[in-house]
Amino acid sequence: MRIHALAFAALLVGCSAQGPENRQPIGPSGTGGATTTATGGQSATGGAASGGGASGTAGNGSTGGALDTGGALDTGGASGPGGTTGTGGSTNGVTDGGIDTGDSADAAPVPDAQVPDARPADVPPSDLTAASAVSVYIAGDSTVSTYVNSSIHQAGWGQFLQDYFTANAKIVNKAVGGMTARHFIEAGYLDAIIAVIKPDDYLLVQFGTNDGNTTATYTLPGSTTAIPYYLDPQTDFKTYLARYVDATNAKGATTIFVTPPPRHSCNAGETGVRNGLAAYATAMKELGPTLNTPVVDNNAMTLTYLATVTCETSGSAFYLVKADGTTDGTHFQENGADLMAGFIAKGTTGISTLGLPLSAQAK
Repeated sequence: MRIHALAFAALLVGCSAQGPENRQPIGPSGTGGATTTATGGQSATGGAASGGGASGTAGNGSTGGALDTGGALDTGGASGPGGTTGTGGSTNGVTDGGIDTGDSADAAPVPDAQVPDARPADVPPSDLTAASAVSVYIAGDSTVSTYVNSSIHQAGWGQFLQDYFTANAKIVNKAVGGMTARHFIEAGYLDAIIAVIKPDDYLLVQFGTNDGNTTATYTLPGSTTAIPYYLDPQTDFKTYLARYVDATNAKGATTIFVTPPPRHSCNAGETGVRNGLAAYATAMKELGPTLNTPVVDNNAMTLTYLATVTCETSGSAFYLVKADGTTDGTHFQENGADLMAGFIAKGTTGISTLGLPLSAQAK
């Protein structure tokens, strides 16, 4: 894979970004992007389909969001609230649903959902195995999930992380689309991981994409009680994140926080993207030291990388391009997901820099 030297070298010191042969990183011309189909994992076996949701009307007026038709996704999976001022959005009319001032004040939240043809791999708890010396479990949302046979090459960074570690570290991606830090716990996904995690294993935790939504709700099986997605970044979000740390500590394992990547919130001709998820990234960076929990700042590393390319280029070669040719401002194509996996493993604040036993397994 050819790496854009000025953009990537500062982030990925000593890291080989080689993934499947046809994944190409963003170049100055904005070409490239993914041409292969993600493999691995199993198709999701349940969950309700989430309602779509239009994004802002900036740009050429195409509507954003995505309608999920399958997989383990809660009803009404949603991202952050729709911003405050300005007209924001990319050249394809996608706003990030976050709270930065460039977003449209009346933009509907962009849902954290899969596009119609993509199926997240939601491995049943009984399939969680740990045959290697150390297992690295991942808890997260659709920006982390593994996708199978997506014709438009939707991907989450979790499906490529194994490429950046030796065989002595087994990556077990348990991210599920539509999750918040609270919903992942209440749906039983954390319990399934804790049931099999061993001493000296690791749990990577990334949330924030959905936790900022102030209107969406979900219900748990057997209940009609509507539970809000929203978790205040300085209070409830931190409270639920602490539960992941407590649970892994009780099993002699280690939690690593991973800050959420930014959405594609930018205007035509601009370089870089705005950071509507800054409050959730900051909350993780603040909480980590108080719990003796290391933090990988994927949010900052992705922002730094995207600062080198235009809005049009990142929208066509890093974020997900939907079947109609418009940019999905929340999700990622294989190229973008693969690059983020490299940041998380070997970037300037990546796992290789944390001084953990796992750090030595990054390649």
